[in-house]
Amino acid sequence: MKSKGIKPAAELTDKELLKNVKLTKSVLISFSVIFVLLLATCLYITVTKGFGVFSVLPLTFFPILATNIIAHRKMGDEVKKRNLV
Repeated sequence: MKSKGIKPAAELTDKELLKNVKLTKSVLISFSVIFVLLLATCLYITVTKGFGVFSVLPLTFFPILATNIIAHRKMGDEVKKRNLV
């Protein structure tokens, strides 16, 4: 049985690609805002109460942010490659 997975950007149609670019952009922006708020909160807690579990929390979510940035750039590169912009 063939599983339905995520297609690479090169296999998407133009319409699907443009839809995914908008989606990845909105996800990236919202996750970045949440990450900055998390970072600021963790820094505040670390300064006021000392080092604790919450001090390392931003480090655990940074790879997710990096993955989102890379995915958005790949989609953007594919859009430029196809001259859709």
